[in-house]
Amino acid sequence: MSSIQPNIVQSARNVNFGKVIFAWLLAGIIMLLLGLAMVYICIHLFPRIADEYFSPVFRRAGETDWTFYVHPFILSFGLKWFWERYKGILKGGVLLRAIEVALVYGLVALLPILWLTFSAIDVSLKMTITWFVYGILQAFAAGIVFAKLNP
Repeated sequence: MSSIQPNIVQSARNVNFGKVIFAWLLAGIIMLLLGLAMVYICIHLFPRIADEYFSPVFRRAGETDWTFYVHPFILSFGLKWFWERYKGILKGGVLLRAIEVALVYGLVALLPILWLTFSAIDVSLKMTITWFVYGILQAFAAGIVFAKLNP
């Protein structure tokens, strides 16, 4: 354990926290805009899936709407931590590294929670798949930002 500790301290000293915070916020903003765009695309291309949001299993618009807008920044924070911790083992160009981040996020985080959601809540498989695709695309966008700004 003592041989690991100096490496952690040394790597923390080498981190430019201004750059980390900028990448985190930029990825959050891009993921928010991507999320809003995907909502409108879903409404127009898949109106039946959009209609499912009026089901009683979902809350009506109101007090918790702000959580939709904060979600990309929370996700970006987690993905940025992952990036800082594991970027050294992600090999290849910007797009390949972003794909790898997105797939790891999809398999480790999204798939299990969406499996539970689908099994416990009355939502269609199509809606669950759109959430999975949405999450993968968000993580991919964040991966591009992180790979460009902090390779």
